[in-house]
Amino acid sequence: MDAARLTMPRRLWPMLMAALLSIPLLLAGPSATTASADSVLDGPITRAEIIARAQYWVDHQPGPYDQEGWSPGPGDGHSYRRDCSGYVSMAWHLDQSPNTQGLPGYSHEISRADLKPGDILNSFYNHVLLFHRWLDDQGNFEYYSFGATPVGHYRANINDAQFDDHPNSEYKALRYNKVLEDGPSVGPSPAEAGKVVSARSADGRLEAFAAGADGVWHAWQTAVNGGWSSWQSVGGPKNAQLSIARNADGRLELFAVSNGSMDHLFQTQVSGGWGSWENFGTGGDYVAAGNNADGRLEVFASNANGVFHKWQTGATTWSDWAGLAGPASARLQLESSVDGRLEVFALSGTTFGHLFQNAPNGNFGAWENFGTGGHDVSVDHNSDGRLEVYASNANGVFHRWQTSATEWSDWAGTGGGPANAELSSTRTGDGRVEVFAMNGQTAQHMWQKAPNQEFNPWADFGGPGTEVNAVNNADGRMEVFGTSSAGVFHKWQTGAESWSDWAWLADTAGPGIS
Repeated sequence: MDAARLTMPRRLWPMLMAALLSIPLLLAGPSATTASADSVLDGPITRAEIIARAQYWVDHQPGPYDQEGWSPGPGDGHSYRRDCSGYVSMAWHLDQSPNTQGLPGYSHEISRADLKPGDILNSFYNHVLLFHRWLDDQGNFEYYSFGATPVGHYRANINDAQFDDHPNSEYKALRYNKVLEDGPSVGPSPAEAGKVVSARSADGRLEAFAAGADGVWHAWQTAVNGGWSSWQSVGGPKNAQLSIARNADGRLELFAVSNGSMDHLFQTQVSGGWGSWENFGTGGDYVAAGNNADGRLEVFASNANGVFHKWQTGATTWSDWAGLAGPASARLQLESSVDGRLEVFALSGTTFGHLFQNAPNGNFGAWENFGTGGHDVSVDHNSDGRLEVYASNANGVFHRWQTSATEWSDWAGTGGGPANAELSSTRTGDGRVEVFAMNGQTAQHMWQKAPNQEFNPWADFGGPGTEVNAVNNADGRMEVFGTSSAGVFHKWQTGAESWSDWAWLADTAGPGIS
């Protein structure tokens, strides 16, 4: 049986060496390293794949909670019941969807202290949680759950009185009998920064912000996976760069930096309305925000003196700004490594720098040279957890990918791509990375032939523009925002390989962005 739960609290630059730029641009991908072999139905499965499958229903919502409803998992399309135990069955890749009383037949009891990614906390008569990872030595952890709509990724403490509205004492720690002890898990990615940004509220609706000459504008989905409100002006810095992130309690927070000021704006309650702008610092050039492994927000900003950061010390308190050196006036993008460490990519016209935490929630090491200068950068996870970075310059779009947790490939061409393009990337419903590139002459996209593999050739994606941002709806469909001097357009998947035309949001243009 299954019970209801609480609401949900979810780029680099090339530039290659001159020698690399001199060779023809050829299609390339992270073929040097491949993902662990996909499991077969009811067969052995790695912890990494369990977490990737669990994340799949978070990124690609299967539909409303319904004990009579069924939806497919990734890969073979086998369907599972849309409730908490059906979700665990999907993540474990079982051939059945046993209920909470049946799951012990597929698993064995373990100590709570021994919980690892892909294990479960099972309440025999009521509910089940899929354990993701420990956050610290104080008992804080992350988990996946489908006790109500939407499927979610949550945080709790092992000593909490209740998990998802059920007494702590009801839950037993269980381990799937066929789990294989291995590797990485893929968690939620930070939202991409830029002049147009978007992220999902805890209730699954997308919220979008765009920065124009007259300040910041806001629009939001009026229903999960549905239509949009009209654009509304919310004031704030003019001609700003934006970044959006989710607090540990589920509230979205927006950061905006311009030459004269840096300010932030946040939801006053989970999935609710927004408060008023508050000052967050002096002016700068670019900004990016993301989450530490323990859920605390950390914000990075660049100006002529390098890169600076500021982090939450509590739910509503912040540190002072602290310098990190690094490239001056650099474009910034963040990503989380599979172990939860924040990684920073900073690209200027002459320098590409890479910085990462020495440990989750910890201090940062020294900047590493990641390449020469370029125009824009985007970064995303492959399905197997490896990071891949995309950067543009006058010669097109290039990429570089992790070959291990600490090593990277050389820069490689992508077969072309628009010159000096704005970039954005996200993952498709089946886990393939898709990259979008837009400049003043064209918009194009390319996508992996299979998860973790090489890319198809670039394809046309419509008219030119000034900025691009790609996100996923709650049901997994990609939605792309493109800007021009006329306003903000969007385009969304209508099928696995089909797209709508470009259109306004609710027939309103929003701010022109040049």
